[in-house]
Amino acid sequence: MTNSLEGQFLDWKYGRGIIKDFIKYLSDDDLDKVFPRKNLNSIRKQCEELVQIQSCYVKALNTKRIQFSYSPLNDTSKVALLKDMDSLDSELEAYLNESDGSGYIDWFGEKWSIYRHFSAMIGHEQMHIGQIVAFCYAIGLRIPDVIKNAMALSD
Repeated sequence: MTNSLEGQFLDWKYGRGIIKDFIKYLSDDDLDKVFPRKNLNSIRKQCEELVQIQSCYVKALNTKRIQFSYSPLNDTSKVALLKDMDSLDSELEAYLNESDGSGYIDWFGEKWSIYRHFSAMIGHEQMHIGQIVAFCYAIGLRIPDVIKNAMALSD
């Protein structure tokens, strides 16, 4: 893994850790509280979508072409979501460990470097973290202390 990819991977792990902490430290009821948003209107639904989209990004590292096609998850329990995330993260890390950063991904006719592709995945995850935090504040859902400390959030 190049130094640049390692830096991006550490950034990825930070954000992914926050998502996993939401899953670990919130109750099932809290994960399913409805947010003021269409479709991805709960933390659980946002986490499901994060798994599905990450699977597309990871697959593209091997196929060299991004395609946002995925199936619904069979199991969306806390244990299953964490297991799916761990599996995808392991696959991602294995790819990055072997990568010298060269190569491109076909993004709908554009050539994106591995770095840009990975940055887009990180950005997508970070956008959801921001939404989740904002929705927690909006509906009065208590953010776990471990996340508040990691993100320097207030009550």
